[in-house]
Amino acid sequence: MGRPVYPANQLRGFLNTINDLSADLVLQESMYRFNYDLYSRKIEESLIEKDEEKFNKYTTLMKQL
Repeated sequence: MGRPVYPANQLRGFLNTINDLSADLVLQESMYRFNYDLYSRKIEESLIEKDEEKFNKYTTLMKQL
């Protein structure tokens, strides 16, 4: 049994879908890292300021990542 032959437009659509998924994964990972770093800084600030409300807010947000 041979390899299936895709018409050019089906192959192009497949490649575009793969590229879109790759871009989405890269964006998702970048947003995760950005938010993780931001929340870590905010948690550290809240500990220095002894601000329990701010601490609770950002620890909750970090847990939701």
